[in-house]
Amino acid sequence: MLAAIEEASFAGDRVSRRSFRHLLSQGNSVTLIDAAAGEIRGYLTLLFRANTARARVYTIATAAAWKGCGVAAALVRAAEQAALGRGCTALYLEVRKDNVASIGLFTTRAYRVFGQYEEYYEDGMAAWRLEKILTGSAPAPERRLATFSAKNIS
Repeated sequence: MLAAIEEASFAGDRVSRRSFRHLLSQGNSVTLIDAAAGEIRGYLTLLFRANTARARVYTIATAAAWKGCGVAAALVRAAEQAALGRGCTALYLEVRKDNVASIGLFTTRAYRVFGQYEEYYEDGMAAWRLEKILTGSAPAPERRLATFSAKNIS
């Protein structure tokens, strides 16, 4: 399920099934799922590192049928809440410089560009580095989100 959405969402630089299994079972991470009536609408994986108060959005994707319906925005709000719950004071990520939808999603939520990586993606596209300083408590997500187990990634 997650791997199928990942495959449909990205032409390259995809999270593999093996990586999903590791993240879901052994990684210092949390994967948030937006689902209804047994259908996964989208997911977001956050990575946490010891000795840092910053969490990283590792991947976020929305199923094609649910794009533009607020799924990604709800996942980002939930990720902010999860990071705050873990004592993090900032959330950061990389996004393709040509991914207008993702850039819009994050910049409208007060993420700021703080750097870039040239030729970051396998096709040579550069990436913006975005960050948001988390203060107070993040608003509760509008939808019920859940974490996911490794057995349901295909």
